[in-house]
Amino acid sequence: MATTNVPKTYFFIDESGDPNFFAKGKKLLIGKSGYQPYLIIGMIETNDRRALHDAVSGFMNEIKSNPSYNIIPSVAEKKGWYVHARGDHPLVRKKFFELLKEMDCFKAHIVIGRKDLDIFNQKHNGNSSEFYFDLLHHLLSSKLNEEQTEYNLYLSQRGNNTIHRFNNAVVKAIENDNRKKDKPLKVNYQLGIVSNTEMPELSIVDYMIWAIQRRLLLNENHYFDMMKDKFETVIDLYGK
Repeated sequence: MATTNVPKTYFFIDESGDPNFFAKGKKLLIGKSGYQPYLIIGMIETNDRRALHDAVSGFMNEIKSNPSYNIIPSVAEKKGWYVHARGDHPLVRKKFFELLKEMDCFKAHIVIGRKDLDIFNQKHNGNSSEFYFDLLHHLLSSKLNEEQTEYNLYLSQRGNNTIHRFNNAVVKAIENDNRKKDKPLKVNYQLGIVSNTEMPELSIVDYMIWAIQRRLLLNENHYFDMMKDKFETVIDLYGK
């Protein structure tokens, strides 16, 4: 149950790639066109959610009202446009990264899951959901560590994400952290599965993940280097 007059920390969680190794009919996807070799789950952490919300909303309003940008098809023609790194025009993308670089009210955490079929079968029982939520549990490890803080966690609305599975990952992270403590913590948290249109703060996570993805897939370091001070943790979970 939520409490009042206590410190609040907010986590916004999104992903890139997918946890799938097989298509319908158990057809192996590895090596096929369009196969994504990584699942990346990212999270931003903040104590000032309002500042993030206002910054992203203000940016969107500026883009939509600026005649130099609002003629860009992805902005002008897309109903319910929101900031999204892969689909944004390079000029919009550059401008948003510049905004993020100047902000000092968030830090980013990333977990990279390299898709290894042996690990998938042995550790995750060949189950894509187990793979996904194992990464999520690692992402949350050691992040929920204050009894006097109310934690609010928001997961992007995608695929098979459910509150039940989300809660299981959170509980697992807390339980694993408590095993390392003399006195287990009672963590106060609230969960939500939300869309980008509901919570524009998710666009920040999306951009931070995109910078990591470009570095991994294309060896393109420009935006990663630009944002490196914002990354507090980057975990390459199954790195060789």
